[in-house]
Formats: sequence, structure tokens, C-alpha cells
Amino acid sequence: MLAFDRRGRAAVALISEEFRTGADAWREIHGFDAAAVYVRHPIQPLGVTELHGRADEIFDEVVAAISR
Repeated sequence: MLAFDRRGRAAVALISEEFRTGADAWREIHGFDAAAVYVRHPIQPLGVTELHGRADEIFDEVVAAISR
């Protein structure tokens, strides 16, 4: 993601809500200016149907962020 951002390419970081504070700190330290969309936690133990539901929740936000 950082390489895409530094090349001026459209990028959106998808980050679990649980890690918002750490991710925001990392983004600031590294000058990572790409958009970030935070996904409801947890993600890892979900099945396919539940993952599709999470994707549906953030789809419009991701499209808007990458279109900026």
C-alpha cells in the first residue's frame, strides 16, 4: 500500500477497527496519505457469508475513497 501511495496510485487500506489506533499512528509516522476504511472487528474467524456481509457494509465507502 505504501508503495502505491508514494507512486500516486489510488489505494485504500482496509483495516480492522480493532487496530485503528496503531494503524493511524503507523500511517502518520510513514507519511501514508492514502485513504483508510475501517472494517468491523473481528474478521479472521468469519465464514464466507459473513465476510461478504462485512464487504457489503464498506463497499460504498471503499468505492468513494478510491475514486477521490
